[in-house]
Amino acid sequence: MHALPLERRPGATGMRPEAAEAIQEAGRYYFELILERRARPREDMISHLIAAEVDRDDGTKTALTDIEIAGFISPLGGAGAETVAKLVGIAAVLFADHPEQWRALRTDRSKIPAAFEEVLRYDGPVQYDLRYTLHDVQLHDRTIPQGSYVLMLLASATRDDQAFPDAGRFDIDRPHSGHNLGFGYGIHSCLGAALARLEGRIALDALLDVMPEYALDRAGLRRATVTNVAGWANVPIRVG
Repeated sequence: MHALPLERRPGATGMRPEAAEAIQEAGRYYFELILERRARPREDMISHLIAAEVDRDDGTKTALTDIEIAGFISPLGGAGAETVAKLVGIAAVLFADHPEQWRALRTDRSKIPAAFEEVLRYDGPVQYDLRYTLHDVQLHDRTIPQGSYVLMLLASATRDDQAFPDAGRFDIDRPHSGHNLGFGYGIHSCLGAALARLEGRIALDALLDVMPEYALDRAGLRRATVTNVAGWANVPIRVG
């Protein structure tokens, strides 16, 4: 349901009817969850958002409306479902292309956190983002005027040789500073970064158990065709 509204087929410019229907279905689902939590709160994110108060532009402090809460949880749900799933598929393809790295990871699982960061750096599921300048921005010898839309190519930044020596090489032993642009930066950093890291590390650990040796069926590899999440829609493998 989350991927369908983002899917784009070659030559298509508009949203397909089934995608619009999926958006409405997701909205109804989230709205019903909010109403349910208002009636019976739990120790979960939606209940905490219902209880929260925010500072408004007029200086008052009020609770979030149901529409505002739905606006929070909809992208969080979609991001959590799509990006980590795509990252696991990306990892499977990368390690099939670099079997010596997979063997090293199998030998020493303490490398899993660094391996996750390297997968995210080398071929992350979020490869670009958009920003809007609130004032003139000086970048090197250029000025980006106030009120400009800026397309940021995160995939280029994470392959920048000035930041990562031999950036085009996949290396799970590469040292990482602890910050990964695959999760954004500053006030726009990914809210789910800690959860994504946990999920990714658990997934890699589980894959090492169930497929210590594997090969890709490359004829069946199929790229995902969504607007803002890169990765594979299908990763067929042979174990053993």
